[in-house]
Amino acid sequence: MSVAGTIARPTRRALALLAAAVCATVGVGLVGPTAAHADPSASQLEHGMDSTWSKMETNGEKLKQNEDALAKNERKSKQLGKQIAPLEKKVDAMYKEVGTYAAAAYRGGNLSALNSMLKYGSPTTMLDQMATLDRMAADQHAKVAKYEKAKKRLDASKAKYDKLIASNKAEAKKLSAQKKKLQSDMATMQKQWMKTAAARKNTGTALPQMPYIPGPGGVAVRYAIAHLGDPYVWATAGPNTFDCSGLTSASWAAAGVHMRAYTYSQYAAFPHVTRADLQPGDLVFYNGGEHVAIYIGRYDGTSYVIHAPQPGEYVKVSTLDYPGSWYGAVRP
Repeated sequence: MSVAGTIARPTRRALALLAAAVCATVGVGLVGPTAAHADPSASQLEHGMDSTWSKMETNGEKLKQNEDALAKNERKSKQLGKQIAPLEKKVDAMYKEVGTYAAAAYRGGNLSALNSMLKYGSPTTMLDQMATLDRMAADQHAKVAKYEKAKKRLDASKAKYDKLIASNKAEAKKLSAQKKKLQSDMATMQKQWMKTAAARKNTGTALPQMPYIPGPGGVAVRYAIAHLGDPYVWATAGPNTFDCSGLTSASWAAAGVHMRAYTYSQYAAFPHVTRADLQPGDLVFYNGGEHVAIYIGRYDGTSYVIHAPQPGEYVKVSTLDYPGSWYGAVRP
């Protein structure tokens, strides 16, 4: 442990929406987009990964919004369809409701076929009954027109939602293609970045294949990994030598979070987390708080930390329990 200055949380966005998809693609062997030129530096790759992750987050948000809109439009279209079906049946029933005489009056057919139904005793009576038929036909026509107008209005609304549904599906296809491309780009850069990290001297456990880690915790982890092989020197916090708390303070300084380079201060300064809740970037303390390491994640069933162990050693990767007896953990 050592005493140094303080190191403040950035305004980075907490990114987690698509991490699982990235993890699934990291192991795929891909050729980097700059293969025809000089290999990009670690900092260039980190900038590229940050930028791509931001695009992936935006893409994920758009996919979710589009998915919600599609579901809403499909529900509305289905509801309208349920309203239209009874209207169609109602109109058909109304055409048949008054039987032959109403249909004949409505359609303007001759009334000779209805003579048997018209029991008039005089021309006046006949005219009265015919007038009644005309009124019934007119009333029926008005009712049919009313229902047909309502159906037409619903048909137009349904057509509007059906058009939106088609647009949602086209947008989903476009966004899914973008997502696939972004995942591929991320996997390519991640693989290249892992190679640059592995090229550094590492006297500890082999660096595991890791997915891109978003947010401040990811920045801290990448900073520490970039310094694999740097020698342990007591009371230093970089740029090329570190003690245990100097490495943790410098790593989180890269993410904009200030802390003293002193193990006990670090343990007291931040919220405590359980072993089961560890996330990449969390600080893990050992041996009563005398030693601190940075948790970098669990891969293939094994949990790892990166730390500056002691004089004569270098910044290295170890399994979670290697540095000593568990004391606790905090999340800056």
